[in-house]
Amino acid sequence: KSAQKAFAVLRMIRRTFSRVTSTDLQILYGAYVRPVLEYTNPVVYSGRTKDVIIIERVQRAAPKMVAGLKFMDYETRLTVLDLFPLEYRRLRGDLIFNYTLFEQGLANRFFVVDPANTRRAHGERQPLNDKNKTDPGNLGRSLDPVYQSANP
Repeated sequence: KSAQKAFAVLRMIRRTFSRVTSTDLQILYGAYVRPVLEYTNPVVYSGRTKDVIIIERVQRAAPKMVAGLKFMDYETRLTVLDLFPLEYRRLRGDLIFNYTLFEQGLANRFFVVDPANTRRAHGERQPLNDKNKTDPGNLGRSLDPVYQSANP
């Protein structure tokens, strides 16, 4: 139902504007379409891939409205318009939600947090090797594979 509403908004934009520039689409999409799609984020996690496909179809249709971008591939259109894929937006929303839980002290209602237990069920400390060593400099790149594919 939300995807139908988002498609209706896209049709309204197409009828209202004879030529849509990239700046116009960024403003109109951000104000009218994206909030409808982000409202449906809990639906996406319901496990129904059909819902995910329908919602993604809206995002794939919106950048095609810009003159000159119709025949480019999806990732290029998103890069030109400075938009992010919905998968990235969902990941970002989850990270913000979890950060808010930890900041407000509500994380213990949802997660088992035990800062004293750093051994992960091992009775003794495990020696560092290449398998379990982490590099904090790569943390951002490892958490953001969708953004890397959109912006090489």
